[in-house]
Amino acid sequence: MNKSKKTIKGTQSVKKKKQFNISPKIWIATSAVLGLLLIGAILFDQLYKRPLITIEGEKLYLEDLTYYFYNSESTYDYMNQLFGGSYWDMTYDYSTGMTVRDYAKLEAINNALYTEVLYREAVANGYALTQEEEDTVKEDVDKLLNDSGLSEKLIKKNGFTSEYLTEIFTKIKLADRYKQDVIDLLPIDEEAIKAEYDYEEYRQYDIEYLFISTEKTNEEASSTEPMSDEEKKAAYDKIADMREKALNTEDWSTLVPEEETKLQYLKTNFTSKDTYFPDDFKESVKAMENGEISDILETEDGYYVVRMINNNSSETYDNTVEKAIKDAEEEAFSKQYTENILPKYDYKLHERAIKNLRMGRITLVD
Repeated sequence: MNKSKKTIKGTQSVKKKKQFNISPKIWIATSAVLGLLLIGAILFDQLYKRPLITIEGEKLYLEDLTYYFYNSESTYDYMNQLFGGSYWDMTYDYSTGMTVRDYAKLEAINNALYTEVLYREAVANGYALTQEEEDTVKEDVDKLLNDSGLSEKLIKKNGFTSEYLTEIFTKIKLADRYKQDVIDLLPIDEEAIKAEYDYEEYRQYDIEYLFISTEKTNEEASSTEPMSDEEKKAAYDKIADMREKALNTEDWSTLVPEEETKLQYLKTNFTSKDTYFPDDFKESVKAMENGEISDILETEDGYYVVRMINNNSSETYDNTVEKAIKDAEEEAFSKQYTENILPKYDYKLHERAIKNLRMGRITLVD
């Protein structure tokens, strides 16, 4: 006989848990406290000043660096307007995905750090503004505040007081002078750089000329096409008549009447390397003496009458060499700055605070 106990299944009583009813007053009070904490956290986050750069223990905040951000923002915002508002978020570096907005911010921060470091180097080496530099700083501050078109709203928003701008411009002035003095001591062989450029390739020919086109617009095809022989003859006769007047006129800019729509007076220059004019035209003009007036020269696009102003200008050559020397100086100084100057300073870029800044909305106003 099975004496084991049997379990009879059926409904069992469930022990009820006690429920606590919370007073609505407590809910209201709790919500109020949480709301105040949230508001306080938001205000703390907005009002607490976070440094962007710390250098040698000195903290630099946004209000200290607004000029650098304004310089960068105003430059890129001009391009943004030209691109119809899309420039800020265009990709600047496809390998990293960096946008123009990101690059502009990096540029502003780096310029600020660069100036601060060089300014401190200048002061450490006994630099101070000369009287001439003080006058220049004063003029530059006055020009920015009164002659640059900045609105009162923008000036107030960015703290562009005379005192603030004087301090910034002083730093920039001393930093620039110190930089140039360092460059002057660097072993840059200017003569070797100059020798890399063939003068004849960059020899500039300054000319003025009369021109009339032998092409006409085909409005249906939205293109140009050659004139008929009859139209070309009329164009030739017109410029031939003007050439006769030009032979006895010192100031060619007065030759063409205001109502004339086909004949043009222009002044320009070219080098052997330029491609605006065809080669045969350039060779004919290059053979001219200063002051000489050409016969009527024909190209595919029209007729020309040229007067040589200067057949041996060094302007393009000088500018090219000057730029090459300047580039070599910048490269050499950049190496000097990175390897020998910047490492002398204890600095930190506060990435979190910098990341929260959105270029295009920092110093500009609507």
